Amino acid sequence: MSFARGIISFSAGEREKTVTFEEAFASLPVIKLTPNNNTSLYLADVQNSFFVVQKNNDLELTVNYIAIESES
Repeated sequence: MSFARGIISFSAGEREKTVTFEEAFASLPVIKLTPNNNTSLYLADVQNSFFVVQKNNDLELTVNYIAIESES
């Protein structure tokens, strides 16, 4: 697998989401997050098969992401 992309939807009050990839990466991926507003996002954990994203408020939010396999 070389890349994965998708959408994360946070409901009001949610501050953390775990996203599981359909297939695990052979090495840790590089992840780009793009929120639909000016919310700060944090990657709390990144593994070959999932990542955990956190945000700094309780508002609804939609986040587009792309994960690309690193060459390490």
